[in-house]
Order: sequence, then structure tokens, then C-alpha cells
Amino acid sequence: MRPTPIGDSASPRRPPAIPDYDLLRCIGRGSYGDVWLARNVFGQFRAVKFLYRSRFPDPRPFEREFGGIQRFEPISRSHPSQLAILHVGKNDAEGCFYYVMELADDVQTQEETKSPLSGRDSGLRSPDSHALFVDTYIPRTLRLQLERHVRLPPTDCVRIGLSLATALAHLHQQGLVHRDIKPSNVIFVNGAAKLGDIGLVTDAGDTQSIVGTEGYLPPEGPGTPQADVYSLGKVLYEISTGMDRRRFAELPKDLPGWPDREAVFEFNEIVLKACAKDPAQRYSSSADLRADLELLQAGKSVRQARSWARWRGITGKVALALVAVAILLGIAIPRLTRKSRYASADGPPSTNELANALCAKALLNIRGDNFSAFAETFTNLHLALKLDPNCYRAYSGLLELRAAEFVPEIGTQTLEEMRLIAGKLHELGPNLAPTLVAQAVVKWSEWDYPASKQLAHQATKVNPDYGFGHLTYGFLLTHWGLIDEAHRELEIARRLVPSKVTLFRFLAHLCFVERDYTNATAIYRQALAWEPHHVVAFHFIGACCIGMNDYSNAILYLEKREISLGEEPLAVRTKYDALRRALKEGGVRGYWQEQWNRAGENELYRKAEIQCRLGNLDSAFAWLNKSYETHEQGDSFDSPLNYLVFDSVWDGLRDDPRFNELLDKVGFTKVNPGLRK
Repeated sequence: MRPTPIGDSASPRRPPAIPDYDLLRCIGRGSYGDVWLARNVFGQFRAVKFLYRSRFPDPRPFEREFGGIQRFEPISRSHPSQLAILHVGKNDAEGCFYYVMELADDVQTQEETKSPLSGRDSGLRSPDSHALFVDTYIPRTLRLQLERHVRLPPTDCVRIGLSLATALAHLHQQGLVHRDIKPSNVIFVNGAAKLGDIGLVTDAGDTQSIVGTEGYLPPEGPGTPQADVYSLGKVLYEISTGMDRRRFAELPKDLPGWPDREAVFEFNEIVLKACAKDPAQRYSSSADLRADLELLQAGKSVRQARSWARWRGITGKVALALVAVAILLGIAIPRLTRKSRYASADGPPSTNELANALCAKALLNIRGDNFSAFAETFTNLHLALKLDPNCYRAYSGLLELRAAEFVPEIGTQTLEEMRLIAGKLHELGPNLAPTLVAQAVVKWSEWDYPASKQLAHQATKVNPDYGFGHLTYGFLLTHWGLIDEAHRELEIARRLVPSKVTLFRFLAHLCFVERDYTNATAIYRQALAWEPHHVVAFHFIGACCIGMNDYSNAILYLEKREISLGEEPLAVRTKYDALRRALKEGGVRGYWQEQWNRAGENELYRKAEIQCRLGNLDSAFAWLNKSYETHEQGDSFDSPLNYLVFDSVWDGLRDDPRFNELLDKVGFTKVNPGLRK
């Protein structure tokens, strides 16, 4: 609902008269109705919203709006945080309904009009001052506030956030949700921020209607209290940074130079949690969000409070275990002090607060699968290392970022880079879970599978709640063909990171290794549902199609993979059209012959695969042995020979002594002797 500027040439529809109110001027217009400035018989100014049936495409949205008012009106005057609805009426002859509500403050003078709840007087007593107010009044919304100031001071952001979180907490306690929280729907009444435009209010859990505003809606859609928390988080992001909600979680590039940057970073901790893509990582309720805002208002640190909470959880478990040992052995155990454990499972904090803030944001982006922010995350982690070259959490973040996905903007990672990360983690925290995971990944790439298995297993024991540790261990077990163990690890990961894209990819890998291509494809598609441009999912759906001899769809998905990597779409389509022609003219053999023509000079494993597909087994083994002799590296830090058990192309060679010899040399049979035939 936009304010109507003075002198607007478009004349609004004159609404029907309503008892005891003079309708003075239209002050806001929307797609379905208008808001009018009105004055009652006591001379008090009010706002009246009219909604017309003729402006709705069908009756359901009109009835939905009326239902929202019907639900909200009884509670609107029961708590000062809510916008008071004073009267609701219908005019069937005009095909409309209306509701009378508190009037927002004047954006120009920010004077407070009289409120039926507060009893405060506006001071507009003379006829002249009344007339001036009527002619110049513009409702003060949060959107107009942002347009005037770009961003708001952190103290104002906290105050506004508290008002809105309190209103949401009360609304949710009544079993209702708002569903359309955005700056233009936040108005100020007597200086307090309140939620307006309450026509979409409905019962909590009503997810049948996808309503709301793009960019403020969470991935799972509207209709739940946590969805409202997400929308409010986006509003808080906009008012604290001055940036559009679509750019979340990017921060202004000049933020390090702001005089209030520390307060902004603290506030951003709340924003990041409120806007977490995964509901499990988000505030569980608006009351929890309000509690953190109250901490900031009291001058306390949210980051520090969270670190203490994590530390208490860790030390509490350790203390209980020590007490049990003491009882059994009859010995005294010294009391555990704060210095005896790190404050976070992600490693020791940096002495530089800005580095800590950058790492916290980076890890939240990575673990929340905020792919659009991965390039910025990469930059922020390196900025943290410039501020503190011994920042453990920055290296931990680089490990998860590099190992999790292909990110075209930051390039691919070499084995040397992974060794550097693992080395620094070991230097800074030799016994922490991220260190052990990094070492396990390096050992896997070096074909030292027994050491890799031992390190990955140890990581899950050191920190059983480290989701990335279980994901990595499950991934490695899958590639060694240890399916039952992999299932167990990934089921643990599912409980810890239930919506992570990587989890779905690894669960699909299990089906792929078992050659259950139908279920593998279905689970890869779940990864795409969370991230529509998930490069790896496209690649492996294409591999599933090849496994099912469906080469036409394989081409389609491999084409999508390259476009998602950032390749120019026209060039990609031209390349894959040639593959389609080869398939049409020469069948499957024609397809693989075309792939052979395209294979790069150093793609040794790829050449072996193609020769195997063409039935040239001697040539295939020759290329495989060259790949082994050169310890060929793939697109990332790993070796393609790590996929000897995973890739289906070699299924027909399991009885060939040459293949078994290769399994021995690479090290597969050292961790899974059952592979040898």
C-alpha cells in the first residue's frame, strides 16, 4: 500500500460513507484497496482501509483478506504491540468491506496523533492546524524511513526489531501468522513500530496459499511462525545495512570503515540466524529472536552469549563424564575451567573481533547452503586471515567451502591447497574435528585409505555433533564400497544437517553405488529442489541416465551442468547439439566416439572410461595405468582413481585381474578386502 503524494493527479474512487467518520483524503493505494484519512465525531484522526471485490481476480483472495481481519480484530486491542482495529464494516451494495485502525505518525513532522489506547493528544486543536494536517499528512512507514536515511543506526534497528518481534510473539501465541512482513507494511504509531496490512493473517500452519512478497519469503514458503521470523530477519537486514533483501547475506563493502561497525556486526549475528535457509538453524520462535535483541539492548554481546552457551554444553558433558569416573575410581577430579576447552566446536576464537565476525558469517553461509554468497564468503575468509593469520575458524571455513561444492567464482582447489589448509589446522588445533577431517581428505587424495579412514572416524568421535565430519566420513565410506557403514554415518548427518544440499547428494551417491539409478535420481532432484543450480546434482543425474541407457536425457543434464558452471549458454548448446547429432547418427558408439574426439590431452582417466565404453579394454587399462603412474588430479583436490568403485563404467571389469591389481595398488582392498575377486 503506497502513500498517496500531495498533488497526485489520479483521483481515487470515492468510498461509501461510514457511520460517525468523515473521510478526508486518500493517503494510500494498493492493488485491491485504498486507505483514507478519517476523523471521528471526537475529532480524532484514524485510518480506514477499503477493499473492493471488483479489484480481486476471483472471490477467494477477497474472502481471504476479510478472513484475516476477522481473525486479527479480536486480538488487535489485547496487546500494545499490535495495530488496533477499532471497527470493521461491510457495504454489500458497493461490494466492499472496510476497517478502521490507528493512524500512523506523520512522516514529515513525526507528530504523534491521538491513540485510543495511549490516550495521548496530537495537539492539533485549532481549525487551521487541523486543515494543515489533513493537507500534508503522509503516513510514516519503515519503507519511507529507509528511503530518507538508507540505513538506520543499530540502536534504532534493535528498538524496531524488538517492537516487531514482540508483536509477532503475541500473534503467534494466538495461533496466527502474518505472512507479509516487509518495510512498507511496518508503520509507526506514537513512535513505536507496528505490523500493518494484516489482511494476510491466517491460522499458523496454513500453507495452502503461497502469499507474501518475493525476497521476504523463506525457502519453505509462508504460513508458519518460523517463516514470519525469516521475513522479519530480511527486514532487519535491510534497515541495518541499507541493502536490498535479495543481496542477503552480503555486507556493504565499506562496512569496516563505519564508526558503528562493531554494533552492526553484532546485530548481523541476529540477522544471520533469523534468515537461515535451514529452519533447523533459524530461531525456533519470535520469542527467541526477541531474547537476543534484548541482549543487545542491554549492551551485551550476542556472539559472546552464544559462545558461552556452546562452551557450557561441551564442558557440561565433560564434567559429567569426569564425575562418573571419579565416583568409579574414588579419586578427586579438579574442577573444569573455561580455559580447559575451546569456546566453540569450530575451534578457538580469534583475538580479532572482526575476524570472528567474518568467520561466523562465512560458516553460516556455508552450512546454510547460501550458494549465491559463496564467492563473498571465500573473500571474507581470506580477509579474516589477513586480520589474523592464525585464525583457526577461517581455515575451518575454507575446508568446508572447498570440500563441499564446485564454486566457479572461486576456482578449483588443488591438492597442495588442501594440504596447506590441513597443515595450518593441525598447527593451530591438532586434535579438533575439522583438523582430522582435513587430514582425512588429504590422505584420501594421496591414496592412503587406511589413514584416511582412521582420521575420519576419529573426527566423528572427537565431536559427534560436527555434521561436516559425518558427511565426509559417509562420503569416503561410499567410495570405498562400505555401504552399510556409509548409511550409518549419513543417517547421523541427516539428524544434524537435515536440509543440507550436500547431504542429499551423498545419500544419492549411496543409491548410485548400489546402481539404484531411479532412487539416486530422485534424491539428486531433492538437492536441486534446495539449490536449482546445483552443478554436481546435474552431473550425476546425467550419469544415472547413462546407467539406464537414456543418452538423450544424459545430454540434457550434462548441458545444464555446464551452464550452471557459468559457461556461455549458446556455446554450450552448440557443443551438445553436436553430441545429439552423433547419438542420432551413430547410436551409443557414435556418442562415445564424439566424446573421445573432445577428450583433453591430460584427461587420462576420462580417456580410459571412453575406451572402456567403446569396448577397447586393453587401451582402457593402458590409460588407467598412466593415470595411476602420474597420480592424476581431477577438477579438484582429489584423484579420479578414487572413483574406481564408485563409477559404473568399471562394473564389467570386476573379474579382470588387471582391475583387481589396480584396486590393490590404489589401496581400496586395504580398507575393503571384499572388493577383490
